[in-house]
Amino acid sequence: MKIFLKYVLPFVVLAAGVGVFMMLFKSRPEPPRTARENQGLLVEVATLESGRQDVNVSARGQVVPAQRAVMAPQVTGTVRWMADALVPGGRFRQGETLLRLDSRDYRLALESQEANLSAAGLELQLERGRQVVAEREWQVFGAPEAAAGSNASEALARRQPQLDNAEVSVAAAESGVERARLDLSRTRLTAPFNAMVLAENVDRGQLVGPTSQVVTLVGTDTFWVEVAVPVDQLAALRIPGAGAAEGSRATVRQTVGDQSIERSGRVLRLLPDLDPAGSMARLLVAIDDPLGLGSEDAGIPLLLGSYVEVDLEAAPLDDVIEVPRAAVREGERAFVMNAEDSLEVRDLDIAWGRRDSVLVRDGLAAGERLVTSRVPAPVPGLKLRTRASQESASEESAR
Repeated sequence: MKIFLKYVLPFVVLAAGVGVFMMLFKSRPEPPRTARENQGLLVEVATLESGRQDVNVSARGQVVPAQRAVMAPQVTGTVRWMADALVPGGRFRQGETLLRLDSRDYRLALESQEANLSAAGLELQLERGRQVVAEREWQVFGAPEAAAGSNASEALARRQPQLDNAEVSVAAAESGVERARLDLSRTRLTAPFNAMVLAENVDRGQLVGPTSQVVTLVGTDTFWVEVAVPVDQLAALRIPGAGAAEGSRATVRQTVGDQSIERSGRVLRLLPDLDPAGSMARLLVAIDDPLGLGSEDAGIPLLLGSYVEVDLEAAPLDDVIEVPRAAVREGERAFVMNAEDSLEVRDLDIAWGRRDSVLVRDGLAAGERLVTSRVPAPVPGLKLRTRASQESASEESAR
C-alpha cells in the first residue's frame, strides 16, 4: 500500500488531470471567423497645383574689373606731389589729380613758344603792310607789263609768297604753343574714370616718364562676373545681341564669414568660347555699384577676384507643376494616389530643375494627389490610405 501511494498514485492523478484538460479543450466553443479588410498602405500625399513659375539659372563665377588702367606719365619729370589717397585701396573720382610732376621746364617751354607766336604774328602784320604797298606799285608800274609777263612774276611783285610764308610761320608757332600747353598739362596725372587704386609704384622725388608704370586703377562704377552655364540653358536667357535688347537680370551673392553680400546686375554679353574645364557657355554679367558707394547701408563691398553665386532670371514657364525633388523616383517617375485610392506610377516630363524641386510639364495634372512618402514595394494598383481618410473612416464607424 505504501508503495502504491508513493509511486503509482502521482501518475494516476497526473493522467486524470490530462484527461480533464483534453475534455475541456475539445468542448470549447469555436470563435467566429471574419475576413480581414485590407486597409492599404499608409502614405503622405500632396495636392498638385498648376500655374506659371518663375525660373532662374544658377551659376558660379569670378568677379573681375570692368575697367582697368595702368597709368604712366606721358612726359618725363620728377614727382613733386602725390594725393593722400594714392595708396592701395584709395578711391578717386574721374578727373581728380593722382600726382604732379615738376612743371618748371614745361612752363618755360610754353613761354618760349608764346614768344615765338608773338614774333610770328608781328611779322605777319608787317608783311601784310608790305603787300599793300607792293599792290599799289604794281597797279602803277607793273600792270601794263603783266600782259607779256607770267603769273609767277606778278605774284612775286605783289609779295604773295612772302605773305604765305608769314602765315605758315604763325600757324607753326600756334602749334608749338598748343604742344607746350599739352606737355604742361601732362605734368598732372588724373584719374580717367571713377577708380580705386589696385597697386602703386611711385614716391615723391622719383624721376618718372612714359615707361614708368606708377599706378594701377580699377573702375568702381561697374564690375563684371564671368559665369559658366550649361549650353542647353542659353535659350531660356535674354542675351543682348542674340535676339534681346536687354539682358536677363541677375542676383550676385558673396558669402563673407556669417554675412552675405548681394548685388543686382544684368547679362552683358555671351563670350565667344566655351569654358575649357566643363565645356559650358560663358556669360559676362555687369554689376552696377559693386562697392555700394551709392547706398548709406551697403555693408561689406563686393571683392574683386572672389567667387560668387549668380542667379540669372530666365523666361517664366506656364502651365507647369512644382514637384518636390524628394518625390521624384528613379527614372524621373512619380507615384500618384488615384481616385480609387490605389497606386499609379507616372513618367514625368521635367521642364526645369531646381535645387529642392522640379517643374513638370507633362505626366501629372492639377488636383491629383502626389505620394511624397516612401513606398517599400511600388506595385501599380497597390491599395493606399492617408491619415485623413483613416480618421474619417474611424469617425463614420463610431457613428
